[in-house]
Amino acid sequence: MNKQPVGSQQDRRMTLEEMLEGFASLRFAVLATSDDGAPYTSLIAFALTPDHRTLIFATPKATSKYENIINQPAVSILIDNRSQEAGDIHGAQAVTLLGTAKEVSTTAQQKACRAVLVNRHPELAAFIDEPETSLIAVTIHQAVHVARFQDVSRWP
Repeated sequence: MNKQPVGSQQDRRMTLEEMLEGFASLRFAVLATSDDGAPYTSLIAFALTPDHRTLIFATPKATSKYENIINQPAVSILIDNRSQEAGDIHGAQAVTLLGTAKEVSTTAQQKACRAVLVNRHPELAAFIDEPETSLIAVTIHQAVHVARFQDVSRWP
């Protein structure tokens, strides 16, 4: 007999759009990269493309996260709605996006990604336009949504 850990439930299937629906107003996430096999996390301001298949953020090239992405493009991104209140145990939700990060290189791609990111974060326009800033696009391959610390859904 296959027992589930205490407090857990069977995985469910959700679409990526359903998973991200509750996070539409959120602007920040935690990016996890790998530094020679060791985990490294960074806070990022992000935007999703309209199809929800790509997450975009900007970073200076002289950062650990940029170097880590160049050396190991597999990343994980956590978006959550916690408020740091006791009620979060029942109401907090998180989605972990697993994907491949890549520096946006062509002019057409840069324009499109800049437009998406600046639309979400107009206060970052000058930062994004600096020559030492890189736009990063993360292609989302998998997602895991957790609600109430035990209801787990996966995509695809």
